[in-house]
This record gives sequence, structure tokens and C-alpha cells, in this order.
Amino acid sequence: MKHILCPALACLLLVGCTKTEAPTEVIADIPLPVTAEDESVAETTTADKEPDETWQPLFDGESLAGWSLPVYGGDGEVDVQEGNIVIGQGALMTGIRYEREFPKVNYEIRYEARRTRGYDFFAACTFPVNDSFCTFINGGWGGGLTGLSNIDGFDASENPSGLDFSYLTDTWYRFRIRVTQGSIQVWITPQNKEGQWQEEQSVIEVELEDKVISIRFEVDKYKPLGFTTWVTEGQLRNIEYRHLLP
Repeated sequence: MKHILCPALACLLLVGCTKTEAPTEVIADIPLPVTAEDESVAETTTADKEPDETWQPLFDGESLAGWSLPVYGGDGEVDVQEGNIVIGQGALMTGIRYEREFPKVNYEIRYEARRTRGYDFFAACTFPVNDSFCTFINGGWGGGLTGLSNIDGFDASENPSGLDFSYLTDTWYRFRIRVTQGSIQVWITPQNKEGQWQEEQSVIEVELEDKVISIRFEVDKYKPLGFTTWVTEGQLRNIEYRHLLP
């Protein structure tokens, strides 16, 4: 793969050298889903690790309750419109962070997102992986790069998870991320022009043995779970997770 240092990445590295810590705005708190597994479910664990089918919502579709707004610098506006979280286009990064306990391993998270303005990643997801964290990039480095940052210290543009995926503006995509003790997998389901969901596509499968998983410093504020955009407006909806039986 040919790697080109695009303007957005160069700008990111430059800003990262001078950026200072800024406050975080915390949204009104409400009780959110309990993350501990039900003992009765654990007793039915199968050898092939079938997932628990109970998806639990992380977004109520009406407000940002339970989420906070870390301030990166030059952030866009963030609000809820027509049942969608709108992460406005900022000068650089804009995002939200989940403020409740979240599993570190053996879980899936899925969400729907679309790019409504801009040219870069529109719903990158930072998530836990055992005792570390990783970020799934969708549409970065100029619009198409999809992959995991970081693997063995290399971001999505420089490690084997990186690939080019064509994202259309104002089109919804469903992303599903699975984290187990030994792997990270990602699937993407696109919509067609008529708004119908197409076939789910497996795009990433990374075995974790002998690999170091980490994040870029720019998304450190969005741990343990967060969504970010880069000079882009993105919208999210139907954010859910479920435990995988150990």
C-alpha cells in the first residue's frame, strides 16, 4: 500500500504538539444499562462462544444524557436532531464520550452513522481492548481509509488492517465491532440509494496474539468509549452493545 501524508494528518501532528488540556462538558446523568453479565446467562455458555442476543442501547434517541463532550479545541456543535446525534464540523476534532462503565473484552458494539459534510472520518469509534484501547477509523485520511489505530504503534494508514472503503455523503452505514480475548473484527453494512440495507461485509479481522494495541494521543480524551469526527460533520443513531458469552 502506498502511504501519503495527507494535509489532515500533517495538520493533526502539528496541532498535537501545541495543544493544551481543556475542560470536558458533562451532560445530565441518567441511569444506563448495567454492564455486568447475568449469572443465569453465564451458566448457558456454549463452547463456540455464541453472543448474548440482548442488545442494550447506549443512546436514548432524544438527548445526550450519559455522554460528555470532551473539548479538543475548535470543536463543532454537538446536539440531537430528529433522533440522531449530530457531531458538527469543527476546525479539527469533535466528539462525544460515554460516561458509564463499559466492558473491556468479549463484547460487540454496533452503530449507524453517516457523513453529512466534510471529507474525513465521520464516526470513528474508540473502544476498550482488554487493558488497552483502539480506534476504528471510518473514512479517514481524505475520505476512504478504514482500519484500526494503532497496531504495533502504526496507525490505520500504516498497518495491515487498513483498506479503502467508499463512503457516500448522506448515506447511512451500520458498523459492528467485535472484541474478544484474541481478536478484533469489524463489519460494515451499507445502505443503497433507496435507503435499503445491503449485505453485511466483513472488512477487518485482526488476531491479537503478539500484537500491541493502542490509540493515537488525539483520542485519549474519548476513552473508554467515544465517537469522533475530523473536520467533518457526522451523525449517529442506534448505538448499542451486547456481551459475548465467555
